[in-house]
Amino acid sequence: EDDETRRLDLERLDSVKAARAEAAAAYFRQNAARWSEVRSCYIEDREIEKSLLRILPTTDVSELLDIGTGTGRILELYGSTTDRAVGIDLSREMLAVARANLETAGYANCQVRQGDMYQLPAPSESFGAAIIHMVLHYADSPGAVIAEAARVLRDGGRLVIVDFAPHREESLRVDHAHRRLGFSVREVDRWCRRANLVPDTPVHLPGDPLTVTLWSATKPDAPAETSSAERELAVAPA
Repeated sequence: EDDETRRLDLERLDSVKAARAEAAAAYFRQNAARWSEVRSCYIEDREIEKSLLRILPTTDVSELLDIGTGTGRILELYGSTTDRAVGIDLSREMLAVARANLETAGYANCQVRQGDMYQLPAPSESFGAAIIHMVLHYADSPGAVIAEAARVLRDGGRLVIVDFAPHREESLRVDHAHRRLGFSVREVDRWCRRANLVPDTPVHLPGDPLTVTLWSATKPDAPAETSSAERELAVAPA
């Protein structure tokens, strides 16, 4: 606490993070109304959605949390079968588009809320599934986002992450506010395990020049509590 240099470094870091956050917010404000057009410049949604539905079928989802919902496309994808779906996003402009899309689709079981992916406005263990779809590359701390997603999952719940494999397209950082140029299987698996999630085998969708990877992980069931009689038996002398 008495280290002046360290204190100044932390202040500069906070300033840099705040500037990055504002730049990202400005980007989403400017592009919310044409988000589908922007996304189509570097990603083919149809194949990704088909793979997503294979990994997390609509029949397996009763309560879904979509983290960084944007214009609500993932909610539309699952809205016809899920009992409840909630989309969280920090951008008011994105949420306004998402609400309009959901109203048009007639999905009264879907709702969107403003919230931070690092501090989700949801109780622990309140969802059976969560999706982070093309959002993690905007995060300064991707591991913290995954840990927060794990917090709101029930035992046996599934997390699916859709994002780019490592690449060198600097234009996405410069022009589209990306913080990370993709993720390796090893680092996403490590973040999942630290969050007490068990990773499955990822699915890769090669593209030119970008490859999209779908990671999935399961929150294991909590160990069953041992009864007092079983505890006494376990410690009793043979």
